[in-house]
Amino acid sequence: MSESSLVTLIVLLTALALAMALILISLLSQMKSIRSQVHFISRNDTNKRITFYGKSRSFRRLAADINEIIDSYDERHEKILSEDKEIKETLTNMSHDIRTPLTSLKGYFELLDQTEDPEERRKYTSIIYGRIDSLSEILETMFLYTKVSNVNYKISIDPVDCSKTILETLFEYYDDFQDKGYEVDIDVDEGVRILGNEQSLKRIMQNLIRNSLVHGNGDVKLRLKPQEDKTVLITLDNLLTPGQNPDPARVFDRYYKGDASRHTGSSGVGLSVVKKLVESMNGNIAAFVGDGRFRIEIRFKTI
Repeated sequence: MSESSLVTLIVLLTALALAMALILISLLSQMKSIRSQVHFISRNDTNKRITFYGKSRSFRRLAADINEIIDSYDERHEKILSEDKEIKETLTNMSHDIRTPLTSLKGYFELLDQTEDPEERRKYTSIIYGRIDSLSEILETMFLYTKVSNVNYKISIDPVDCSKTILETLFEYYDDFQDKGYEVDIDVDEGVRILGNEQSLKRIMQNLIRNSLVHGNGDVKLRLKPQEDKTVLITLDNLLTPGQNPDPARVFDRYYKGDASRHTGSSGVGLSVVKKLVESMNGNIAAFVGDGRFRIEIRFKTI
């Protein structure tokens, strides 16, 4: 190799080494920038994301991947905060719902202990039993809500005579409707069958009927009609108490109460349980308000 060729090779190798060194310095600088940004984001409550303006495709992808991790973390963090808030609200509402009948029970037990009058003792005893039943219902509903809210909750799905189950459940509350002076208009087609769970369907109707008895104002209508799309439409509606105006979009939310000033002994999760049970049977449920009436519509596929 001639001297001139050797000089040329040395110059080229030197230029290549300098170019590689410059590229390496640039990459190290870009990496340092990304590390510095990650360090800042990890130690501060900020909406900042990794910014990268270099030409390295690998570093651009790295920055994008880090931003995805940050976004995913933020979403999980927000979900945790929301769930934590929900748990605190649940505990507050549960405490209130349980404390109210317990406080009432204590008062009536004191009245019962202080009186010798047989008539008053019978009256207080009857009230005490009613409060105990109310408390038992609240606890049972809360337990069921916790159960059906579990992601692993499953029910057995079998053929169910929907018409028969709904009518039998409704007739269990005949005396309650009579005591309230409510008229019940029933129009149910017989023999309608669905794939579902009989106990869950019974619980759905129990909660809906109790909701009508507690929050309604009489004139209850129950309809069960097969539809052309091979579904059955079940509707239960009643007059609303004057002044009530529930939000149809929120009535299935946990602890939503259309009128917070009304203390009825209701746990406020009855319709939430209904929605979860309907969905566990692959059905759909919706609420409507209009002309002073509150209506629930449920659809199941028929067999």
